[in-house]
Amino acid sequence: MAESASQGVLQLGACQLDLERGLLLRNGAAVPLRSKAFSLLSYLARNDGKVVTKSDLIAAVWGSIAVTEDSLTQAVRDIRKALDDSDQVILKAVPKRGYVLSAPCRKSSPASQPMVAVVPFEDGRAPGETSDPVIGAFADDVADRLARFHTVTILNRETALATFRQAQGQGPPIGVRPDYFVQGSVIRSGDQLKISAKLVDAQAGTLVWGESYTAAGPDLFAVQDEIAYRVVNRLVSNLEAAALRQAAGKPTQDLAAYELVTRAIVRFRGYRPDDNSEALNLLQAAISRDPDYGLAHAYLAVVELAIADYGSAPEDVIASCIERASLAVALEPDEPRCHRILAQARLAARDHEAAEHHMRRALDINPYDADTMMQMGHVLSLRGRPRDGLELMDRAIAANPLHAEWYHCDRALALYAARDYSAAATAMQRLPYGPRRWSVLAAALVRSGDRPGARECVMQIRKSNPGFSPVSHLLTSLEFERPEDSDHLVQGFKIAAQLLDETPSEAEELDPFWGADGEISEPALKARRVETDSGNAL
Repeated sequence: MAESASQGVLQLGACQLDLERGLLLRNGAAVPLRSKAFSLLSYLARNDGKVVTKSDLIAAVWGSIAVTEDSLTQAVRDIRKALDDSDQVILKAVPKRGYVLSAPCRKSSPASQPMVAVVPFEDGRAPGETSDPVIGAFADDVADRLARFHTVTILNRETALATFRQAQGQGPPIGVRPDYFVQGSVIRSGDQLKISAKLVDAQAGTLVWGESYTAAGPDLFAVQDEIAYRVVNRLVSNLEAAALRQAAGKPTQDLAAYELVTRAIVRFRGYRPDDNSEALNLLQAAISRDPDYGLAHAYLAVVELAIADYGSAPEDVIASCIERASLAVALEPDEPRCHRILAQARLAARDHEAAEHHMRRALDINPYDADTMMQMGHVLSLRGRPRDGLELMDRAIAANPLHAEWYHCDRALALYAARDYSAAATAMQRLPYGPRRWSVLAAALVRSGDRPGARECVMQIRKSNPGFSPVSHLLTSLEFERPEDSDHLVQGFKIAAQLLDETPSEAEELDPFWGADGEISEPALKARRVETDSGNAL
C-alpha cells in the first residue's frame, strides 16, 4: 500500500519530490513543472511501485474535463524531462496497462527549512537608460551564495519571479509558495554602488529585515562582492531567527529533527549554565528521530567537546567526538558545518594540519559563511600565523556585524599572539565574565600596561572560583601548535598573578594557598570543590 503524501520526500534520481510541500527539487532549487504534470507525478508518487492505468490517471488528474491520451502522454514527457529520465528508469510505461513510478527510497522531509525566492533587484537608473549588467546579476549572485548555506531552499530565477508576480496578482497561478521574498534595489553612480536589500514575509507581506549599503572603489566588482557578503550573512541570520521563532511556539515533542537542531544551535551559542546540557538533549532527540542526520551528529560532537572543555578534554572523549564528526561528514559531505566541526575536533586532538584541511574544505564549500571565516582565522592564529588569521577575522566581522560573542574570544587570542595587547583586552572585555575570560584578560591587560586592571582580574578569579587553575587552563584548553605561543600567554598571566605580591596581606586573605605563579597548592585542591563555567568561547 502506498504511503500518504504527508509521509516525506521521494527521491527520484537526482530530484526530490516533497509531497508535503508540493515541490519538485534538485539541489535544493525548485524544478519548474506545469500544474497537470505535477499533479500526475504526485498521484503516481502516492502509488509508487504500483502500475496505474491510463484511465485512472486521466480521471485523477483531469477529472470531468474531456481529454485524449495525448494530454497524458505530453504530461509524461514533461515529467521525464524534469527528472532527466530519458532512459525511462524512473517513470516506466507498462505496455497495454499504464505507468509505474519506481522510486529508490523515501526519506523524511526537511521539516521547516524556509523556502526563499530572490527577486531581481530593481535598477535605480532613470527610465530609458541602458540596463546595467552588474545590477541585473546581483540577485543571482545573492541566490547562489544563499544556497551555499544548506539551511534554506532557494527557488531558481524563473520560479522566484513567477511566485513574486503571483503574490502581486499577476501572471498564472503556480503551485510553489515561498516563505520569504528577498527584494532590493541597486543604484550605481560612477565608482559608487548603493544597494538596498530587504527580507519580506511572503505570506503576511510584512518586512522582516531591511538594510542599505554604500561602497565605492575603482574595482566595482570587488565592491559588489563585498556588499554581497554582508547582505547574504545578514539575510541568513534573519532567516535563522525567523525559523527559531516559528519553532519556539511548538511543543518540543512535536518538533521535527531540523527544528530540534536549530534550537540546539541557539542554546549552544549561549552562556547560561544549562545551555550546553540542553543543547545535548535536543541533539540526541534529533538523532533519535533521524539517525542519518549528519548535521545533528556534527553538533552533538562539538557540544560534547565543549562540555569536556575542548583541548583539555580526556583523550577518549576527543576520539569519540572525532569519530562522530567524521560520521557527520560521511553522511553529509557537502555540508560545510560538518567539516568545520570535524576541524574543531581535530584541533582538540592537536592535529593542526588536519584541522586546517577540514576548515579549508568548509570554506571551499561555502566561502560566504562568516562563522567559517572566523574559525579559519582562529586555526591560522593557533598555528602561529595570527596576522593571516586576523585578516580573515576582520572580513568575517565586516560580513556579519551582528555576530555571536565567541568572535571576540577568537579575535582576542589572535590579537594577543600578534602582540596587540590593548586591542586583545578590548575584545576580551566584550565577553561575559568568568575565570576563563579573566585569565586571558589579565594577561592582555598586564602586557598593555594596565596593572590595576590585571590585578583585579586575578582577584576576581580567586573570589569567584578559587578551585580554578588559570595556568592549567591556558596550557591545556588552548590548542596552540607552537610551545612558544602557549608560553607567551601563560607568562602573561603569571606576571599578572605576581601583582598580588605587592599587597601580601590582601592576597593571603583571599587565598593563603595560592602561589605567585598562578597555581593552586594541593591543600587548596583537596579543600575546595572545583567548579567550571559553561561558556563555549574558550
